Amino acid sequence: MEKAIIISRCSTNESRQDVTRQSQELISSYGNQYEIVKEFTYYKSGTKNDEVNAEILDYAIKNGVKHIISLEISRISRKISSFALFLERCNENKINIIIDNFKLHTLLPSGEINGMVQTMLGIASTFASLELSMIKERLNSGRDKFIRENGMSALGRKKGSGKDPKRLLTEHSDIVKFLKQGQSVRNTMTLTGKSSGTIQKIKKLVA
Repeated sequence: MEKAIIISRCSTNESRQDVTRQSQELISSYGNQYEIVKEFTYYKSGTKNDEVNAEILDYAIKNGVKHIISLEISRISRKISSFALFLERCNENKINIIIDNFKLHTLLPSGEINGMVQTMLGIASTFASLELSMIKERLNSGRDKFIRENGMSALGRKKGSGKDPKRLLTEHSDIVKFLKQGQSVRNTMTLTGKSSGTIQKIKKLVA
């Protein structure tokens, strides 16, 4: 079987279980098709992971890896320029990138560039970058609203100032609603404009 590696990445503010889930899903889907020789699983922002991607490419080239598998394009990078460079180096070294959520392969079975797929991925990387911008905008908007309503000093929580669980669930009923709908932490952040820490806290209470 041809050699393949798996990339599983989460930002530091996402669920720590997510990287494990990504790897398990990819191994289940591709373990019988390719020889999975290494898993790159890590927690880092998708806009600050160029060094890790360089390490991944270096390993793939030196070890004759033919396929790099990722759950979605944003797991490789959220920066358009960084993904474009990653893709270019893979093309130069005849390494096929597999984006699992769309079942896309950047190279044809012959090893030639899959032009249609690579155009689609260029568009997808743009959306990944825009998604991050929207999340940041919502978080900043939520923070600004909190400061307007409670004052800057309210941002720092004093020791021993934890709230009663029932009160927390009442105050964050929007989070409860979306979590019960099966929304992910990231989607709930986008929908509510609230931080990952708050959502994780509520998630534990409603589990």
